[in-house]
Amino acid sequence: MSAPSSQISPEEAIRRAAARWTIRRDRGLSSAESINYELWLAADPRHAAAMQRSTGAWSRLDHLNESAATPILAAATRRRSFWRRTVTLGSLAAAAALAVGLFTWSRPAPVAPPLPLAFTATNSARTVTLSDGSVVQLNTGGEVVEQFTATARHVSLTRGEAHFAVTKNPARPFIVRAGNVDVRAVGTAFNVHLQSAAVDVLVTEGRVSVSEVERVVPNALLAASAANPTRGEQRVPPTNTVLSVNERAVVSLKVASSAAAKSASVVVTTATPEEISRTLAWQAPLLRLGGATLAELILEFQRRSGQRVILADPALASLRVGGRFRADDLDGFTHLLATTMDLDVERTDDGTLVLRKKKLEAR
Repeated sequence: MSAPSSQISPEEAIRRAAARWTIRRDRGLSSAESINYELWLAADPRHAAAMQRSTGAWSRLDHLNESAATPILAAATRRRSFWRRTVTLGSLAAAAALAVGLFTWSRPAPVAPPLPLAFTATNSARTVTLSDGSVVQLNTGGEVVEQFTATARHVSLTRGEAHFAVTKNPARPFIVRAGNVDVRAVGTAFNVHLQSAAVDVLVTEGRVSVSEVERVVPNALLAASAANPTRGEQRVPPTNTVLSVNERAVVSLKVASSAAAKSASVVVTTATPEEISRTLAWQAPLLRLGGATLAELILEFQRRSGQRVILADPALASLRVGGRFRADDLDGFTHLLATTMDLDVERTDDGTLVLRKKKLEAR
């Protein structure tokens, strides 16, 4: 029998919540769940760390051999259908929590790196949240693969285009690889488009470092010179370019045939507002709700949607909200406020939304 909720430590409550979110993310989050997940991550820095542990343990479950899997199956009292993940969410969450605990307590040596987690946008653009809380917007047809370690957060853009809003963590740099290009950041936002002949990187917030991976190419493809008189192979050292906000770099994926072409393999320009708008036109606009007051957010929603919102109770104006939300979904945002902050939402005849605290029912 599980302990009463009043006897559960805060750390145990976070671990159990992370296990439940792990299962929900595995089967796909609805729009409302994505919002609630963002709010939960933003509420406490321990949540992102718990998600990383839970996600890593859950990913390894499918790759356990039978002898290692037996204790988990026995304790969770589930048959092999557990591995196909067809049981109820509650049972899976319990099993995931148990798995996290098992991997934590057993301390296997050496510890296997987390298995890759792939996210694909098949029929339309998609927004996904990585295990550290970073948000990735995938354009249609795009795919990213997350493989975090204890010291770095590695993500591969295997095809298509994606925009990354990175959670700040100086101790664990965030590195996106697209083709032979690495984009390195700590806490910033940038767009990466992997094309057939080039990688296009546009910085929308902060700064990033763009570098080519060291390549080995045949000498026959390089210009003949006294320094390169023989056939064979030669290492092409990586280049490194730092981009600031509104700057873009186009990095050629083709092997240069001359020294002049090699020096021009990375072209940096400053993007105009029109170019930025065209580049990011595919994205669903997101509002960052990190610590902003409800009054500030309402003004921003009004500016973007043109819809009027009234806070009937002045005390609501100073409430602070975390997470991220679609800037074009005011109705969804107010519905979230109604369900999570115990508010009433009223729509007047002219379409104005009125928010007020719910009245306490008379006993």
